[in-house]
Amino acid sequence: MSIAEQLVEMGFDAEKAEEAAKKCSTLETAMDWLVSRQENEGMQTDSSSLPPQSHPTSAPVVPASYKCNDCGKVIRDENGMMFHASKTGHENFEESSDNIKPLTEEEKKVQAGLLKEKIKESMKKKAELEEKEKFEREKRRVQEGKLMLERNEKRKEMEQLAAIAQRKRDKEEEEAAKRRVLEQIKADRESRKAASSGIAPPPVPSPLPTTVKTASIDKKDYKEATIQIRLPSGELIRNKFGSNEELGAVRLWIEMTHPELVPFSILQPFPRKVMTSEDMSAPLSIHGLVPSGSLVVTRSQ
Repeated sequence: MSIAEQLVEMGFDAEKAEEAAKKCSTLETAMDWLVSRQENEGMQTDSSSLPPQSHPTSAPVVPASYKCNDCGKVIRDENGMMFHASKTGHENFEESSDNIKPLTEEEKKVQAGLLKEKIKESMKKKAELEEKEKFEREKRRVQEGKLMLERNEKRKEMEQLAAIAQRKRDKEEEEAAKRRVLEQIKADRESRKAASSGIAPPPVPSPLPTTVKTASIDKKDYKEATIQIRLPSGELIRNKFGSNEELGAVRLWIEMTHPELVPFSILQPFPRKVMTSEDMSAPLSIHGLVPSGSLVVTRSQ
């Protein structure tokens, strides 16, 4: 409330309250100014309260005060009555003969104290309201930050899931490509084996007792076999294989290290024997190549 509103609330005239608010900067000085002015005006009113005897009805009778029938409050003048009506919404007023006496020094102090308490209470409520609004704003900020954080986490999670799915698809495509390559290699190898077996001479059987004896000794005493291979160019190459590995492992090693020789045939010089596709699935020990043996590579026509 402004100083003028507070003065009107205390019972002062609205116009005078506005004038006092303009002249004074604090409520107490404005009250002192109004009280001193009312005392001066009261003295003048006492001396000229009655109209001249020669003109008994020259001036209209002004009511001493107004009373609000809605709340029972006595108001000094019409300005105060209008102010009270605009503030409270009350509409029922009547003229009153009650004079509103000026406040004494003690009453002014009491009124000022009450007004200060009201101001303190109002300021306290305002501070509480501001604190509550500040708390609500902080609460909303925290909630919005939490919601934004959850959205970011959800977005990151979706991106990670998408990346994982993409890696899975890439891996599946890579594995499928590897399978296709292996299947193609297998098909090429089988076709070469079929071609080589179709033109190869009939196998020469080796003596059974020697093969069985050698196989039994190799299986018992040796775990590795050193194979020496002579290429068509006359070059000798060597490699070690497990005694239980098939002869096809030797052929595969030759294909990998010397792909320029494909297609080719493998023969055993002693006893002379051209290895067929059936021989490729037999262990090296069965062919008498453990712990060591020799093979010859010939080009297929």
